[in-house]
Amino acid sequence: MKKIAGGLCAINSVFASGIHAGLKANKKDLGLIYFPKGATVAGVYTKNAIQSHHIVYDRHLLEQHSIVKAILTNSGNANTCNGVRGDMAVQKMAQTLADDLNIKVTEVLICSTGVIGVPLTLNNFDEKVQQLTSQLTDQDSITAVEAMMTTDTHPKQLAYEFKIDQQSIKIAGITKGSGMIHPNLGTMLSYLVTDVALDQAELNIMLSKVVDNSFNRLTVDGDTSPNDTVFLASTGELKIEWNEEKLATFYQSLEQLCQDLAKMMAADGEGATKYVEVLVKGGQNQTDAVKIAKEVATSSLVKTAIFGQDANWGRIISAIGQCQPDELDPTKIDIAIASKKGQVALCSQGIGLTFDEESAAEIMSEKELSILIDLGIGNFQAEVWTCDMTVDYIKINADYRS
Repeated sequence: MKKIAGGLCAINSVFASGIHAGLKANKKDLGLIYFPKGATVAGVYTKNAIQSHHIVYDRHLLEQHSIVKAILTNSGNANTCNGVRGDMAVQKMAQTLADDLNIKVTEVLICSTGVIGVPLTLNNFDEKVQQLTSQLTDQDSITAVEAMMTTDTHPKQLAYEFKIDQQSIKIAGITKGSGMIHPNLGTMLSYLVTDVALDQAELNIMLSKVVDNSFNRLTVDGDTSPNDTVFLASTGELKIEWNEEKLATFYQSLEQLCQDLAKMMAADGEGATKYVEVLVKGGQNQTDAVKIAKEVATSSLVKTAIFGQDANWGRIISAIGQCQPDELDPTKIDIAIASKKGQVALCSQGIGLTFDEESAAEIMSEKELSILIDLGIGNFQAEVWTCDMTVDYIKINADYRS
């Protein structure tokens, strides 16, 4: 695949904009993705039992309709746990945008992210929507991404181009998320778009699978949010006569895009100084390999040791055991830590090795490192992406509403 510029706007007939509408003190907080010709859309949502008003609205809409022309996003306010007022806010946002764009209200999806439990005030919202639509561009989706951000330190967008049947296919994605991130999604919104024709049923199948293998392999702090939403949209401009091989090629490209976006989110975890890959191999089954990788990646003790550049492998092996895998032989486990500065073996066959602490700390001083775990009992493997846990993470979340 070849990386191309423009984010979602790398794809024909996709427009975007983002403005400051007053929901946050001084940063962009209202964003729009617009498909003037319409797009077929599928969605997946948080598994948190508490769900934002926008998720109830979007889920119902996509159960009844497949064609969407606009995705409107606000940041700074999660519009969650606001009762009837929260439902009315979603409806007002959708109707106001539909009226301005002269489209059906059923062609508008809504997403919100920010502080939970604060009523969403929409004063002069028609004027703000007019400003938003007047700034639509098909050159780059960066302003829309900026309008999605909460504690993110930078916008995250990618676009790739590849070929099927000698046709150049494009696929692109934008995402936000920095904290309250954990497998089964986190405080994240992500919009994925392709120009190749796929119906909603096909999009739903692909999206569910790709989220499991990408965004659900990402953890920052072990907390999930009521607002998590991922949409996959097809503008349908390119027609392919699909077969299993071609669908597999497309899926692999979609999976790569989502994994790359997930890694960008891990590297931008709240207060993070290090991006960490947890690589598990030798599992007896896939479920155990994934479960162990997630447990190690989520462990606060492991993450704080990484921040302190302390090769405390006891925290890693403890996390392996506490996730209660179906099959595990402690006498077969090997553990190592690696970075660009080298690799150090910490544990072999479940027993600690003698290693140079200063060399290990030097290896762990890099901004990117890997925790390598070999369970030694099978052929299954898994990868999960995370970051260290720092003092700044505490500061950010202690002051989140300030």
